[in-house]
Amino acid sequence: MKRNFLAVLGLCSLVTAAPVFAAEITHEVGTTDVPDQVERIVVLEFSFIDALASVGVAPVGIADDNKRDRVIPAYTDVIGDEWVSVGTRKTPSLEVIASLAPDLIIADKKRHSAAYDTLSEIAPTIVLDSLGGDYHASVAQMAVIGEAIGKSDEMNARIAQHKATMADYVAQIKPKAEGISAQFGVTNAKGLWLHAPVSYNGSLLAMFGFDSTMKPAEGGVYEKVYVPTTLEQLSEVNPDILIFGEYADPSHVDSWQGDALYQDLNAVKSDKVYNVIAHNWSRLRGMVAAELTAADLLEIISK
Repeated sequence: MKRNFLAVLGLCSLVTAAPVFAAEITHEVGTTDVPDQVERIVVLEFSFIDALASVGVAPVGIADDNKRDRVIPAYTDVIGDEWVSVGTRKTPSLEVIASLAPDLIIADKKRHSAAYDTLSEIAPTIVLDSLGGDYHASVAQMAVIGEAIGKSDEMNARIAQHKATMADYVAQIKPKAEGISAQFGVTNAKGLWLHAPVSYNGSLLAMFGFDSTMKPAEGGVYEKVYVPTTLEQLSEVNPDILIFGEYADPSHVDSWQGDALYQDLNAVKSDKVYNVIAHNWSRLRGMVAAELTAADLLEIISK
């Protein structure tokens, strides 16, 4: 017999009177009735912090990977620093989440779909595709979150402001990017992962007018959003511009510096290899992240 998660934890006392539901929110794995007044929100991805900060809402719990400094000042300047860490984004603590008595949980499709039923026992839960979605999906998710927390007007205003900012960057970058291929990847001490054209950063590069030299699998499908890549595979992609986000120093890519195959890459030969802040480019995936990425790209393409 299936046992109620809250009963197993002995947290049934946290459950109060049934809330008044204000809206039915459609999300990646179904529909969820959300309360009329959402006040205690737990977010399990950084892009969801972006959404809340955009409308001045502070979550009570964040999956911050047990590293509070990963929540950047652009967010903490708005939401403060009083949130409770609920653990890592990959495996957040259900016990800690339940102890916070949330009235809304915002979870990621790839990381948390398997736990959706359990999370829904704790609080109304919506699931959005942060990790696997592209930039355009990320912006659309902001509107869903705005509706879920009863702040659609404020969120739509922020989205409009963001789109105007990005349009200005596109006007500056796209003419300079014409006919140039660019590729972003993250590297740690053990490997390199290129972000495919269907990824958040891949779709941003395309929006700014850069070509992609990454090829899809047979049938025109990219098998992975984040592709583990050897030096030999990188030499086949061989873009005009390489942009790396390094999670380690020295990184795996640094070990290739003396290799002839690396030195023969177009970007290396033309001194078009750039390092950016991996956390901002790869983990955040919100509107602030897109604006930071755009500023970096404008600097890169202007050199």
